Amino acid sequence: MNNIWLTEELHPYYRKGIRVKRVLAEEQTPYQFLQVVETEFFGNALVLDGIIQLTEADNMGYHEMITHVPMLAVGNPRRVLIVGGGDGGSLQQVLRYPSVEEAVVCELDQKVVDYSRQYFPAFGDPFSDPRTRLLVRDAFGYLEENPGSFDVILSDTTDPIGMAERLFSDEFYRLMVRALAPGGAAATQCEQPYFDTALIRQIYASARQLTRHPAYYYAQIPTYPGGGIGFMYVSDRPWEDGLNTPYPPGVNNYLNPQVHRAAFALPEFFRRVMAGE
Repeated sequence: MNNIWLTEELHPYYRKGIRVKRVLAEEQTPYQFLQVVETEFFGNALVLDGIIQLTEADNMGYHEMITHVPMLAVGNPRRVLIVGGGDGGSLQQVLRYPSVEEAVVCELDQKVVDYSRQYFPAFGDPFSDPRTRLLVRDAFGYLEENPGSFDVILSDTTDPIGMAERLFSDEFYRLMVRALAPGGAAATQCEQPYFDTALIRQIYASARQLTRHPAYYYAQIPTYPGGGIGFMYVSDRPWEDGLNTPYPPGVNNYLNPQVHRAAFALPEFFRRVMAGE
């Protein structure tokens, strides 16, 4: 990063940049190089190891879509687990549901929580909600210890680099599905159709072996590579069950019924890949 542009190169053949006004904070944590920057258009941005995780302007596409699709499908979820999610954006959306009795956030890096609480006040400090339980630990062990425990699981992770690679493995999906209660649903960050086709197809194949109604869907987020990000819905319950569920109290800035349905409509080249044609 220099004093004008944050240039991100997650893929060797693709680069993007956003104009930065100033660096608000930076620290090498035990797990990653963490920065918070103020950008000229997108507001404050959280950056981990040089990769943008969220910005104030466009995070709603990510947080609303990863959260509400499985939450609405379940209907009245009581116990929710967020793997990662230390920025609090997904947690804010989860806590909109009056049915939620406990929301567990299993975040490896305490510093992500600390800086996000300071620099992203629009999330409303959901970690102070009495229903929230923050665990600073690796998610694998926690999933192993809690079979059949959660109505909804959100895998709100970084990209599959370094330690995060395990969160895209067959083992992780097996543990995640095992931790779901009967009728539960999960959604995972599942990369980008153009750049990560082989990985998504592998994850979809694994999800099909574990549940009856897995499905890939996606959202537009301008600051992510290619302008968007995908999610894997994993459940024995069809995602369409959520189309008739009322939204929780509060305002959506991205999701509406038309976007909800359209998010599962795949471009033809990608549909063929997912169908194995």
